Amino acid sequence: MRHAVKCDACGEARQSIHPTATTIDSGWSLPYEAFGFYGGFTDNLDALMSDSDYKAWNMCHACIVKFLDTFPLLAKSIGKGAHPSPYEQKPCCEYAWSFTPNGETVFASGGEWISENK
Repeated sequence: MRHAVKCDACGEARQSIHPTATTIDSGWSLPYEAFGFYGGFTDNLDALMSDSDYKAWNMCHACIVKFLDTFPLLAKSIGKGAHPSPYEQKPCCEYAWSFTPNGETVFASGGEWISENK
């Protein structure tokens, strides 16, 4: 049974695959407390040294695409084919991959599926 989880970046309610999950389908959970370090942008040494779970931002697919489009070098470090998408549909974004009916892996490029063999 799916339920809604709010995207912490845009505020929209998005679906979660598990009834008790706090994460968003096709989204990211960014543990922002783990980003900090002594002398860093955020000094979260206490959070890093604790055994507790980190607080995290939940981001929907659309917000992740905006983030990666804003920071293309970070997107490049992820590489192509970050997540699956149905082959029968146009790719949802430039970071998608899929399988053709004959089992070939294809990647999104310019809104189309492109074979790696071309």
